Amino acid sequence: MTRPMLRAAATALIGASALTAVAGCALMAPNRTVSVLATWTGTEGENFRKVLDAFTDKTGIRYEYTGTRAQDEALQSNLQRGTPPHVAILSSTGDLAQYARGGDLVPLGEVISPARQADYSRPWLLPLNGEIYTVPIKINLKSVVWYNPSRFSGPTPRSWQDLLDRSRAIAGRGQTPWCVGMRATRSSGWPGTDWIEDILLHRSGPGTYRRWAAGLLEWTSPEVEEAWKAWGQIMATRGPAREDPMAALLTDFTDAGSGLFTDPPGCFLEHQASFIVDVYRSDDDAGAGAASGAAVKPPGQERNFDFFPFPSFGPGGGDPAEEPVLVSADLAGMFNDTPEARRLIEFLAGEEAQRIWPGRPDGGAFSVNRKVPPTVHHPDDRIGRRIADTLTSAKTVCMDASDLMVPAMRDAFNSAALEYLHDPKRLPALLAELERVRAQPGPTERERKDLHDLSCTGR
Repeated sequence: MTRPMLRAAATALIGASALTAVAGCALMAPNRTVSVLATWTGTEGENFRKVLDAFTDKTGIRYEYTGTRAQDEALQSNLQRGTPPHVAILSSTGDLAQYARGGDLVPLGEVISPARQADYSRPWLLPLNGEIYTVPIKINLKSVVWYNPSRFSGPTPRSWQDLLDRSRAIAGRGQTPWCVGMRATRSSGWPGTDWIEDILLHRSGPGTYRRWAAGLLEWTSPEVEEAWKAWGQIMATRGPAREDPMAALLTDFTDAGSGLFTDPPGCFLEHQASFIVDVYRSDDDAGAGAASGAAVKPPGQERNFDFFPFPSFGPGGGDPAEEPVLVSADLAGMFNDTPEARRLIEFLAGEEAQRIWPGRPDGGAFSVNRKVPPTVHHPDDRIGRRIADTLTSAKTVCMDASDLMVPAMRDAFNSAALEYLHDPKRLPALLAELERVRAQPGPTERERKDLHDLSCTGR
């Protein structure tokens, strides 16, 4: 072979090797994709995707989002297979704490910058054993009662006695005061536990509530027992619906409030978290209305609904600004530690991301980031701005107690709410069984103290 031919062959070989190396690098390049698991579907899922879209636009990192009501089962299955999502968003602080104890949840102290950590009151970051584990994505206000102003007129109740009197008056007319639906896809009964929590918080105060939420107060204590009995007073005013106790047990919580908008009204009041606004605004309710034989609103017609604060147990009603409020939170945790997952967590904690969902016209999401004011909500979202104002101005904000409880305690609480609604006479036995579950081995003393401290936060 001549020298020019050798040179050409060498050049070709080098070029081929370089091309192979480039191809090999391309094959070995990191997959710049992050997987996200949450419960949000429909409008909620679309709104959350807008947040993720902004993340991709900012970083170039793609996302794979899965929204499913069977989120818990999906997460546990993936963990068992060793293929957890990078980020999962859960509403149960108790579940997140359990994942942290088991080593499945990655600490975020070195992931979220100190400046962004300072934008939150520390309980929202789930501090446990000296570490932090979550970013709050969506907050729901629970200490509210919803009504249709065109059907429920006059001054709204400010005290518990006012609420009882108005409920009894409606029942006395042969109508149903309360919209009640206890069925849910995985955890039926939680709408009843929300009642117990709100009553205990407002009747006995944040101090007692914190001890109970952390598992430091017996279920058989007078404070807890009286909260159940107070709920029983309200449920005893359900009017004609009370004749069929199974109706509330079999009604899905998303269908319960449809009676606010039927003609004639199927019910007048609903105790439900702020996320129910998405259901009220939905036109997909013809089935529920048709099933009850009542007319529903024409498609596209704006529903008329409003809320008033959960009433005070003080005489004559207290100052709503001084009353504590109950909330739930959807919290993002990192289960698969990669550079892409870290970038997503840091982004979700920032002001830019926290403004996107609340700022949408049909947002229904609320942020506790200190840099996100109530005015971020769309000007047409009157309800959203009022809820944001309530969350911002509340003197004391307390986390949903059942969300703080270990899964076994939470599930027993849900079941007891169903059984009590069906047969209130069983209350002593139900409380004794709940106390038995509480007494079983669970969180350590240090972890119970953490739960106590993060259960309520104040200005």
